[in-house]
Amino acid sequence: MNTRIIPPNCLSSPSPIFKFHKPKPNLSPKLPSSSTNFHFFRSLLLHQNTILNVNRAIHLNNSFNAMEDEHSGDDLVIEASLTRILPPALTLEHGLVALKDALHEFKLNPPSSTSGFIRFQVAVPPSVNALDCFCCQPDSSEVFPQFYMSKHFQIPTHESAFFSKTHGVFGIGAAISFIQSPSSSDEWKSFRRYLLVDSLNITAYGFIDINYDMKSSLMKHDPGSFYFIIPQIELNECEGFCLLAGTLVWSDPFLCNFEQTLHSYETSLFQVINHLPAMQETCCANFMHSTVQKFGIVEDENLEMVYTNAQALGGYNNAASIVEMVSPSSCGSFSCQFSIRLSQKTAVSKNMLDDSIVTSSILQDCANINSVWASLIVEECSRLGLTYFCIAPGSRSSPLAVAASTHPHITCIACYDERSLAFHAIGYARGSQIPAVVITTSGTAVSNLFPAVVEASQDFVPLVLLTADRPSELHAAGANQAIDQVNHFGSYVRFFFNLPAPTDHIPARMVLTTVDSAVHWATCSPCGPVHVNCPFREPLENSPQIWMRSCLDKLNFWISSSQPFTKYIKVQPSNAYNPTYGLIAEVEKVIKNSKRGLLVIGALHKEDEVWAALVLAQHLSWPVVADILSGLRLRKLLTSYREYEENFVFIDHFDHVLLCDTAWQWVELDAIVQVGSKITSKRISRFLEHCFPCSYIMVDRHPCRHDPSHIVTHRIQSTISQFAGCLLKVIFPSRNSEWSRFLQVVNSVVAWELSFQICSEYSLTEPHVAHILSEVVTSDTALFIGNSMAIRDADMYSQGVLNCIGKSSQLALPCRSIHIVGNRGASGIDGLLSTAVGFSVGCKKRVLCIIGDISFLHDTNGLSILSFRTRREPITILVINNHGGGIFSFLPIAEKTEAEILDKYFYCNHSISVNKLCAAHGVKHLLAETKLELREALKTSKKSDTDCVIEVSGSINSNAVFHSLLRNCAAQAASHALTTLLQLSPPEAAQSDFFYKISKVEYSFYGVNLAAPPTSVSRDDCPSNFVREGFVLALTLDDGSTGFGEIAPLEIHEENLQDVEEQLRFLVHALKGATISYHLPLLRESFSVWMWRVIGVLVRYLVVIDHLKAIYPFRSLVEMVRK
Repeated sequence: MNTRIIPPNCLSSPSPIFKFHKPKPNLSPKLPSSSTNFHFFRSLLLHQNTILNVNRAIHLNNSFNAMEDEHSGDDLVIEASLTRILPPALTLEHGLVALKDALHEFKLNPPSSTSGFIRFQVAVPPSVNALDCFCCQPDSSEVFPQFYMSKHFQIPTHESAFFSKTHGVFGIGAAISFIQSPSSSDEWKSFRRYLLVDSLNITAYGFIDINYDMKSSLMKHDPGSFYFIIPQIELNECEGFCLLAGTLVWSDPFLCNFEQTLHSYETSLFQVINHLPAMQETCCANFMHSTVQKFGIVEDENLEMVYTNAQALGGYNNAASIVEMVSPSSCGSFSCQFSIRLSQKTAVSKNMLDDSIVTSSILQDCANINSVWASLIVEECSRLGLTYFCIAPGSRSSPLAVAASTHPHITCIACYDERSLAFHAIGYARGSQIPAVVITTSGTAVSNLFPAVVEASQDFVPLVLLTADRPSELHAAGANQAIDQVNHFGSYVRFFFNLPAPTDHIPARMVLTTVDSAVHWATCSPCGPVHVNCPFREPLENSPQIWMRSCLDKLNFWISSSQPFTKYIKVQPSNAYNPTYGLIAEVEKVIKNSKRGLLVIGALHKEDEVWAALVLAQHLSWPVVADILSGLRLRKLLTSYREYEENFVFIDHFDHVLLCDTAWQWVELDAIVQVGSKITSKRISRFLEHCFPCSYIMVDRHPCRHDPSHIVTHRIQSTISQFAGCLLKVIFPSRNSEWSRFLQVVNSVVAWELSFQICSEYSLTEPHVAHILSEVVTSDTALFIGNSMAIRDADMYSQGVLNCIGKSSQLALPCRSIHIVGNRGASGIDGLLSTAVGFSVGCKKRVLCIIGDISFLHDTNGLSILSFRTRREPITILVINNHGGGIFSFLPIAEKTEAEILDKYFYCNHSISVNKLCAAHGVKHLLAETKLELREALKTSKKSDTDCVIEVSGSINSNAVFHSLLRNCAAQAASHALTTLLQLSPPEAAQSDFFYKISKVEYSFYGVNLAAPPTSVSRDDCPSNFVREGFVLALTLDDGSTGFGEIAPLEIHEENLQDVEEQLRFLVHALKGATISYHLPLLRESFSVWMWRVIGVLVRYLVVIDHLKAIYPFRSLVEMVRK
């Protein structure tokens, strides 16, 4: 058998495509490389002509002996092997520029090695779409192969690539190709060295039992054959980010030389840069259909695309073992949904093409002009990517309902309540960023849409309303169910058009342009609802009626294509002629001169916005206050807390910090930058107004005024990515000031105090529900938060950051956001449940919905929509039932009104059974009255594949009392912390942290009789006179301050008291003379890092320092940590 290793794009001319006159600045913040080979890469740059030696010995299958292999020596190693990880990029375009700049830097100092494997990686926003990139490649491409592959393991349909939000991969060019033929000898061992390089996330893609002939461009099934490639440019969609990578492989004896490899790589990179998908467009089924026509792709149901780790692939000893072990049946790393272009002649796919009927056949089935117009409306919506229709029952809307329900690309959902249906459509748009289409009959059915229209308008949610109507001759004539529907929603819609009743005397293209215009207005900034009123005369059913086909004249080009009739194209001005440059320069100056700046992140609706806000926060190094709907109030760490802390200064409990009166005078902001929409906290909003006059820069993509306090001094209309892109070009001075560190300390103290009070409270409280949100929401779960107290508690009491969940910090930012939405346009409690269900359909994730009991009762019709499980994951609805409107207990009205009036007219106390309501709708119900029951209920619902309602029982009075306790404790903690820090402020000339020296450490034994056994041991195994034994530690600083702490073994561990004392003796001697920062609370979970730096070894027990009298006279300042 013969394995051929082929560089498909090695062209004869070595001249580069790109001419770099001077390097362009990287648009991402500069970070140190995380590559293990970074120092090796630096040596390549500094020593341009140095001869490179063997980088490392390569061991195959962990037991390879080079002397025993017939291909020993230089054939088994790559002389230059490295991966350079670039800083995260704001957009795909910025990521490609980063790859280009990295290559340019590498070209200035090329290696002298005869073989090498170089890889550049950069994280880009998670919204980047691999399928879009594939569809946008030109049909006249000279770069092959090109492929899109879905990583979805379930058996897909052609629609799932477009609607299911599955992760996929786009690849173009081949850094290296392996072709195995069963007809000749096996030379696999000579070439697998290219797969065994020390690099991250290298994947090989290809086919098993497929023989591909490069010369003839023919592909055929042939057992024992395989074809694998490592792409030159690869875009891999991952959870929370996308990975863009560029790979270069060269070897003089076998492959292209270095110059030829550069030329081939640049050709692939150049093509991707010049054929990027439009930012406002996403690939839809019709777009893929036109791509199939353009590329001439054919379907092959017998193909399966294999993908596997390159190093694992290189570990096989021979080609036969690869065919046997990397088959889909054995390893499962295969895709049943892909398209690949191997050449101009050869292009195949599986489960990507649509065999449904075409537009011409749809129109041929129309028996009357009503059906024609309805079919044109629905078809044009489908071509524009609007494929989710919400239909309310009615007679006058029959033509639209039938056309939508019979269209092959449309998914329909029905509900008898138009109000609930419209909110459901809002939820779908929030989750998918694509408007849903709502169809209603005439009359008050249209009026029932009004609450949702207001919410969509206020919060810039795209929505398309198709309302049926009586024809003009029946208006103002007393006809049944005929009301004035013209401009029914007034200024709350972005666009209104009143269609005439269908007639063949009007060219049908008028219908198409109306739909195109309406969708354009709905989706361009400022997004919002649009209303197309559709009168219909009888017959409303599809009964035969003569109509003249001349109304379809000159529409053949549209009928034969799959594109919308009118394409709206927005031309972006070039930077050279951008009239806003001077204003941006003014903003840059404000930020540069600021000494006490604050970054406020309001509600964000798109993944790109969250990504850009994180990059901006890291670049500015300002303290950050993030709203609960920003997606950044709850964060998952991807790295150690210390690394995260060095990049971000999140002040998660700023609302409670402001309960301290001293904070209002001490903070004294001189600049505020707010990105995103309005914030939830009323106290923070009042504080920002208190800081006026100061520079207040607000950034949002819409032009509307969101400035209720009238304090904004600079209003920038742009996306957050565009704004951040401008600022990333500027290097701002480091502002890691004493003020910023003080604010971080106070926030940490308040966070610990709140956590202690919430966790120490035995009963299940409403703040506890909010506090555990970050623990129960995983990366595959989204969160919908209702209004009233639900969103306020989440904003105030949720944990800001959860411990490390992965090891991908080398590829992306140090933390990951959590997808959170809510209806904060008009902030009503109507339609919340329906919105949450629609959101779960749109985002394609499990959704946890948290709402109050009054909100739940206000929208119980939303439970009926749960029966439609089309394209939706299970949803968990957590109802906080305190049997009334508890929010009024926090308002001044509660202190000055009689209890009877409060109960009847404000709290609206009720005894309605949530359980019976769920039973009526066939929805699973779980009751949680304790903390343990809540955790068990959440676990049960997560494991289940059905929808579930979890009822948390509580009371208004006890909830108000506990909230009051939390406010008082937080205020005291913030006041103590701030007062003490101001007293201990280091000299202004200090350039770094102010340190104290540990002068003495002592310990003494104690034993305490316990009244009850500890919870960590079994009651059966515990003696009646259980004694708690341990050591009290006394630590004295050089200024005389003394603190006390406890060290004791836990019963559930094998260490005993003697083990503890042995380690403690070591610590007593090792800590003496060590220095400790006066910012001691900032150590938080990183005590082990401090101990490692101070002592030089890792210890099993980490010291507790509690109640340092002179520094931190308040409880639980430093926790005990056990390794």
